[in-house]
Amino acid sequence: MLPGFKITGRKLLYESPMYSTPLLSDREIDHLALHAILAGEYERAALQPEDVDTGAVIITGETAVKHNADQIVHHLARFAGKFVVAQAGGDLEAVLAGKGSGAEARSQEIAGQVVNVDIGGGTANCAFFAGGSCTRTINFHIGGRLIRLGAQGEVLKLFPVIEEWLRREGYGLAEGDLAELEQLKEITGKWSVMLLDTILNSRDPKGCPLVYGQPEEVTGTAEPVSELWVSGGVGLLLEQPGTRSLTEAARFGDIGPLLAESLVQTAANYSIKLRTTPEAQRATVIGAGVHTTTLSGSTVFVDSTLLPLRNIPVVKLSRPELAEGDLPGLASAVEKAYAEGKRRFGTGEPADLLFAVALPGFIPATYPVIRRIASAATEASLRNGMKVIILICENDIAKAVGNVIHLLTLGEQRCICLDQIVVRHGDYIDIGFPLDGDCIPVAVKTLVFQP
Repeated sequence: MLPGFKITGRKLLYESPMYSTPLLSDREIDHLALHAILAGEYERAALQPEDVDTGAVIITGETAVKHNADQIVHHLARFAGKFVVAQAGGDLEAVLAGKGSGAEARSQEIAGQVVNVDIGGGTANCAFFAGGSCTRTINFHIGGRLIRLGAQGEVLKLFPVIEEWLRREGYGLAEGDLAELEQLKEITGKWSVMLLDTILNSRDPKGCPLVYGQPEEVTGTAEPVSELWVSGGVGLLLEQPGTRSLTEAARFGDIGPLLAESLVQTAANYSIKLRTTPEAQRATVIGAGVHTTTLSGSTVFVDSTLLPLRNIPVVKLSRPELAEGDLPGLASAVEKAYAEGKRRFGTGEPADLLFAVALPGFIPATYPVIRRIASAATEASLRNGMKVIILICENDIAKAVGNVIHLLTLGEQRCICLDQIVVRHGDYIDIGFPLDGDCIPVAVKTLVFQP
């Protein structure tokens, strides 16, 4: 193996202002306006796209569900340079924000869990970290711009999901109404209670009416929450003074300031302090880069007709709590990794779903283990409609795993199995053409976040 490399520092050369996403309608992003913003920022930064070696285009939140989001994000990636592209659902957005805020790194320093909740305009994405790994995510329809306000407090827009919740709760608030300050405080207060109760009291998140997606069941065995971090636009407002009038509350054209104030007041009822960071609003995307380019081992299994591959997201197998020889537990861990990959990256057609599952070095290289991994990966990929299996192994088991998959599927399931590659959960990889026989070049791309 070649020596590994890691990032040792970061120097900020240019930072743009924040822009509201330009929209043609509630369902469509303004492609030309967005392109003009990016081109202008490159000019102000004195850069050309060809000057940039790597980076990330990540589309998140409400913008990610616009009907032309996927086409636009790939166009911007091609314009900007050799960029990683991620159309982040709530789960991926939660993890990225937790990395950017510093919550992930903090969880390696203290006992218990560090939770980061990223509260933006339309969603609150929550990630639980323990020992440097994300253990679960929960996503809420809670955000500062779900109720848009005019300068005098008139209701300009209600998002449908909140309009329905308001109706169920008995609030007679509709677009065009003049809102009352106390009523808005009551609404954001209820949101804050639901948010913090679900996060801190280990309740089943499916019982919260504003939770969306498929949150994992609470088992009761999780470590207690030691710290709660808040990022996103609302996180930036936590330390600002309280609002005294409707005009002051609506200063950003929404209820963001009121939501931040309610969170601070509600958190006072819990034995935990909210924490924000200097880069709260930019936590989801601060920077990106290739941190290592290495070569796979010689014991690989590769369908070379699939190569080259670029920007393949990685899901790392969690360490299962196994008794010695517990093969069903190992299979369950593989199946959970595939389920997580589908949840985070399965935004398109099943046949187009492509991600790599990383097998850590603790997996023993015995034939029963290898066969169980191959069988579980095959069954999970076929069940999810995936056409290609990609496995990244730290140990020298790739060729054996690939051969078993080939035998199990009679050669019909295409696969790539590489070994002697160390990746982290959330990395992206490029896989090149073979060099000097079976040696495969692999670029491991890490989204670089520093608080």
